[in-house]
Amino acid sequence: MRVNNKGFTLIEVLIATAVFVIVLMITGSAFKTILEQSTKVFRSEESNIEGVIGLEMLRHDLQQAGLGLFTETSSITYTGEALNAPASTYNDFNTGTEPPRPIIAGNNVASASLDPDSSGNYKILANTDYLVIKASTVSTSKTAQKWTYLEISPPNVTPHSWASAAENLGNNDNVVLLKRQVSATGQSTTLMANTSGSPTNFSYAFSNTAFAQFSSSSNAIYTAYGIDSSTPRMPFNRADYFVAQPTSSAGSPDASRIPGVCAKDASGNPSPYVGILYKAMVNHSDGKLTYFPLLDCVVDMQVVLGWDMDGDGAIDCYSNADGTVMTGVCTAPTGGTVVTALSLANNASAATVPNIRNNLKLVKIYVLAQNGRRDLNYTSPSPIVVGDSNAAEISLTSSYDLAAKGLLNYRWKLYRLVVRPKNLFSNE
Repeated sequence: MRVNNKGFTLIEVLIATAVFVIVLMITGSAFKTILEQSTKVFRSEESNIEGVIGLEMLRHDLQQAGLGLFTETSSITYTGEALNAPASTYNDFNTGTEPPRPIIAGNNVASASLDPDSSGNYKILANTDYLVIKASTVSTSKTAQKWTYLEISPPNVTPHSWASAAENLGNNDNVVLLKRQVSATGQSTTLMANTSGSPTNFSYAFSNTAFAQFSSSSNAIYTAYGIDSSTPRMPFNRADYFVAQPTSSAGSPDASRIPGVCAKDASGNPSPYVGILYKAMVNHSDGKLTYFPLLDCVVDMQVVLGWDMDGDGAIDCYSNADGTVMTGVCTAPTGGTVVTALSLANNASAATVPNIRNNLKLVKIYVLAQNGRRDLNYTSPSPIVVGDSNAAEISLTSSYDLAAKGLLNYRWKLYRLVVRPKNLFSNE
């Protein structure tokens, strides 16, 4: 029997090799495509998670706006709030007697340097809105998350003790005491002076005997709200929200403190138009800001306010952040517009013209943020409306021109928050 000992010809080997190489190339190309797409999806989902967590903190603070604030002109003074501009623009202390406004906002503010901290400098992004929220609970301090009321059984006056020890205020925690009265004509909340020291102070060092001098009538309730473990600068806590960029001493973007995925300019440096959404607490110790980054790669934040001007429970009017642009019926039956309502001088509960406590129903927040890394195969639509695109509201926000700022090769997501502050009279 003949055995064929012939092997493969060179041409056959070359063809087989070529086919194998082509298959490898197709597989490699497919893997590269899958890897690129998965990276985009991963970064996009990472951005979404950051957005949910960070903006949920903003939502919480908006819902708490006004909690633990007094509503009546007080004889007790306090020395200040934020020490430096632009944060000091939104101070309410004046002579220290006016009730603090629960919510204040600046519209399309100018670029300005903020308080530096140990990591470096910060600068507000131009033409973004600036939001200030005042309440006892907006601080990150554990003391600020606690409150109690006075149990009065003459001659004994003692703070109520909660079942969970973690919810109880600790000895020497700094608190304010508010007296709330309800009558046929409405309700009022008065800041109670601590006359045990000199000079008279607005805060108390908490203890079971700190309020022994108080009694109560049938229409009054005394409530103690935790402020801070250190000596309070003001009888409330304050959180500022804004879009800012970490900067060097020369004022240029600081690449070491800006996430690498954020948009770059043509030279590969961080874009001067992209910043970070911050929550900043006003320190009780010195009036400067402590920064908490909430969302990376943000280019704009816009604030819209909804108002019930006639007190019927329905929203009659919308305005931009500072009330300079309005749509709808924005004049109250008693006179006054949204600008009147936002004024510090009209913030007491007895005011006969509109004010924030009695007439603000709704707050809308719009945040435009980068969604994923740069993609040369993608071109974003531009401009993007940072707000509701319906004709009635579009004048209250802004239209962001991505093309003019060299940001077309990035995907962008518009986050929307719609919140009814629960502690304003208008929503009770």
